[in-house]
Amino acid sequence: MRVLKLLGFFDDFGYSGELSAGPLGGQVQASGEPDEAEIVRYLDVGHHLTYFMEAGVDVLTGEVHRHTSGCSSLVTDGMWVWRADFAHYLEAYHVLLPAAFVARVRGLHHQMPELVGADFAPVFDEIILGFGWTEVEPWDAESVLRPQPRVVPTRAEFVTRARQERPAGSWGKAPRKPRRGKEHGYQ
Repeated sequence: MRVLKLLGFFDDFGYSGELSAGPLGGQVQASGEPDEAEIVRYLDVGHHLTYFMEAGVDVLTGEVHRHTSGCSSLVTDGMWVWRADFAHYLEAYHVLLPAAFVARVRGLHHQMPELVGADFAPVFDEIILGFGWTEVEPWDAESVLRPQPRVVPTRAEFVTRARQERPAGSWGKAPRKPRRGKEHGYQ
């Protein structure tokens, strides 16, 4: 059995003990790796192990971000596991990255390796055990299909689209006060 390495499971998300990478605030840096944009893209296109249907906000600012939907879904490259929103925290706060992870990504030329069939099932099963999810069935290696490539918007694209999708018109105005009429004792 391989031993998966965890990336970015901060105390702020409710992880503790062996799973925790410490508080997010202690990991913030003024700048990141010189190839940080490529590393963010690598994180964005990882293989999803789980999909969670919750929405979360940036734990430091309280603002929505491009990974708000399904933020705690688990993603992997077959060796490392991270939350779906880890790319946001790397991009926004330039959090510290383990040297072994950076070396792996650079060694792969920032290209996500394929992880299908018999390679995917043991990774999923290890995550189930590592997080203590006893009610989940182990994955059948024969049932795993090749994932389709995903396109994830960049932070700039997300902000631009979010600004364009804001409702126009009277949505931002306060509701009108009800008219006073005879039914309320006014004439």
